[in-house]
Amino acid sequence: MTTTPPPVFKPYRVGGRSLTRLDEAVHVVTRVDPPAEPRGSRLPAWLALLRPRQWVKNAFVPIAPLAVDPAAVVRHPGLLAAAVLAFVAASSAVYVLNDWLDRERDRLHATKRHRPIASGRVGPVRALLLGVGCLAALGAAAVALPPTARLAVAAYLVLNLLYCLVLKHHALVDISVVAFGFVLRAAAGCLAVAAPFSPTMIVCVYCVCLLLSLGKRRHELAAVTRAGEAAATRPALAGYSVPLLDQLMAVLVGSTLISYLLHLLEPGRPQGALLAVVTLPFAVFALARYLQLVTVDRRGGEPGRDVLRDLPLLINAALWLLCLAAGRLF
Repeated sequence: MTTTPPPVFKPYRVGGRSLTRLDEAVHVVTRVDPPAEPRGSRLPAWLALLRPRQWVKNAFVPIAPLAVDPAAVVRHPGLLAAAVLAFVAASSAVYVLNDWLDRERDRLHATKRHRPIASGRVGPVRALLLGVGCLAALGAAAVALPPTARLAVAAYLVLNLLYCLVLKHHALVDISVVAFGFVLRAAAGCLAVAAPFSPTMIVCVYCVCLLLSLGKRRHELAAVTRAGEAAATRPALAGYSVPLLDQLMAVLVGSTLISYLLHLLEPGRPQGALLAVVTLPFAVFALARYLQLVTVDRRGGEPGRDVLRDLPLLINAALWLLCLAAGRLF
């Protein structure tokens, strides 16, 4: 009776290493490491880490003073530009920190694993140095701002630092912090050019941004197939459900419309009643269209991109702004 000799595992090389043990080979082959940084791709990766597509969110800085006192913007364009640059630098610093902290968790996500740090295109140390550079740019821009505007920028930075470390892991708290970040943007814009501070406008901004945040969470929750995946990629998703988000979005739609009308009807606005009547249909359509994008078209994962690429919303916004401008002139 002949016996078959045990299979011999021949040495071979993986990643420059000579492997002679089967268990060692299995460990190396199955281990998931971030890919090496491709040569010649550092600049695009570093730029992607700053999230330039998200800079559009800082449009709330000039929009707020333009809505309440356009003359103040004309008088102080340099201060407004400094405020915008300060928030661009601050938001980029926050994105760098967030991606640095979440690099391991992002590697488990179907889309986020392609982010510069998670994919290995930017090393963790270099990412932190880039974040420090953003803070330096923030400091340079903040020097030109009035103290009150600096305080708004500092509050944004501290709030988002807490968000990255703790707050983003708690349902409802996470979206509230994101929405309040837009309130600070709007407030900083008004404070930078000494424009009147409109409480109703601030409430309207908060409601709109909270609605957008809810839509984003709904999109993320719908894209997750297992509860374990939700907890692994974004722990706060465990505290949400689609029915809850739909109910909250319905509440926010009504709150947004009410605060918008109250803003137009504030004392000292002679054309307020006319503007409320003429522009209300555009406000209703914008909110209804966004709900349609989120619930029917299954969009909303990138609110800024989805809104700016939607032709009906763009046409509606153009007509809306035209009516507002005509109402102010006549």
